[in-house]
Amino acid sequence: MFERLCALLFQLYPLEFRRTYGRDAWQLIRDRARVERGPYLRARLLFDLLRDIFATSLRGWRTRPALVSAPAPRDGAPSFHLIESQGPRPLTMAIGMMASFLMWASFTLMFQPVQTQAGPANLTGSRADASFDPGGDDDEEDQRVATDVSAARREIIDAVAAQLKDRYFDPAVGQQLSRALLTFANNGAYDSVGIGQDLADRLTTHIYQTGRTLGVPAGVAIADVIYLKQAMAAAPPPGLFRECRFDAIETMRRNIGHLKLNVFAPPAVCRDTVTKAMAAVNDADALIIDLRDNGGGMGETALQIASYLFDRPAFMFDPRPNSRVPSHTTPVAASRLTDKPVYILTSSKTQSAAEYFTYSLKMHKRVTIVGERTAGAQHSGVFQPIGEAFGIAIQEQAPPPSPFPVKGWEVIGVEPDVRVPADMALRTATKLAASPADRSRRIY
Repeated sequence: MFERLCALLFQLYPLEFRRTYGRDAWQLIRDRARVERGPYLRARLLFDLLRDIFATSLRGWRTRPALVSAPAPRDGAPSFHLIESQGPRPLTMAIGMMASFLMWASFTLMFQPVQTQAGPANLTGSRADASFDPGGDDDEEDQRVATDVSAARREIIDAVAAQLKDRYFDPAVGQQLSRALLTFANNGAYDSVGIGQDLADRLTTHIYQTGRTLGVPAGVAIADVIYLKQAMAAAPPPGLFRECRFDAIETMRRNIGHLKLNVFAPPAVCRDTVTKAMAAVNDADALIIDLRDNGGGMGETALQIASYLFDRPAFMFDPRPNSRVPSHTTPVAASRLTDKPVYILTSSKTQSAAEYFTYSLKMHKRVTIVGERTAGAQHSGVFQPIGEAFGIAIQEQAPPPSPFPVKGWEVIGVEPDVRVPADMALRTATKLAASPADRSRRIY
């Protein structure tokens, strides 16, 4: 928009000046407009333009003698032509100066985003040079880019719709989900987003909104559109699963055990460490398990920790069909934590296997969850690529049945029992654990 204002001012320069130096002068102005950003620098550029226009109107403008490509005389000497030029008429200058100052006064309003198709206006009412159009190339380029983005976005939407129709385990629901996304697209629901994480999020939201109207229970996986660049940026760094590390293993005041771990590493590297950590807090009167920074990992390790909290086999719901993780805990004979209050700390970053752990213990009413609602990240479906930048994790098989009233945590997350900001969760849980009333009640 600022370049359009400069283009309007440029039309006030003398006609012969624009014929002779139009392209070079306009390129110089465009370069300054792109480099000199910020209110002060842009105001200085506008002032320079107005000063040049005003000075030209007072002194007039004449071209210097210029060498032209006319046929040379017989003696071989070059020929020269003097081009006479007159500056704009006073009335034209007055109208132009008034229009310029009005535009400057409305400078802020002119930067409101608008959708235009035409090129910059011509104040003189005619073109001095039909081949010279300041800003015209930019308009054509913007339109071409917008067309390319729109076509690429529609290609992604069509591919997602086709995957739902062809691969979702319930063909009738898959067809309706597919039609719904195409209807959203035809109604312009995706026109305002680019090709990236926002598009993936909006498609996923519409999939789940439509799925709920079709009777898919809240918390049950349907399909997640994944933007691969964002997924790779959020992926755990290489080597994260090579060791099992607890960030805290301690017994705090009032004999409150405290465990903090940020990942459930594979059982092959974590089994012995979990055994030692649980033994260290075995005599605690209450236990706090901090999962606020836990991004998931292996369900087997989460199941091993849960086994210390029950005196009987307890069902742990895994939403993945044909999961290798056992469905029930295995009681640990030496555990003295089976009847002790347990508090799990959560945040919006708690996800995946950490949600599997938190969800099942909450459904058994075995724990008190303190903190924020979890991320609702599951992606239990089969991954299918869509081009180079997108993919879809789609439920190609029916999820296993869940006996719990809330059927899962996909998208909706796990709601805390005591909602507080994540940075207040440990302090809150410590106060609850120190309360005699909380310690005396059996949770399940």
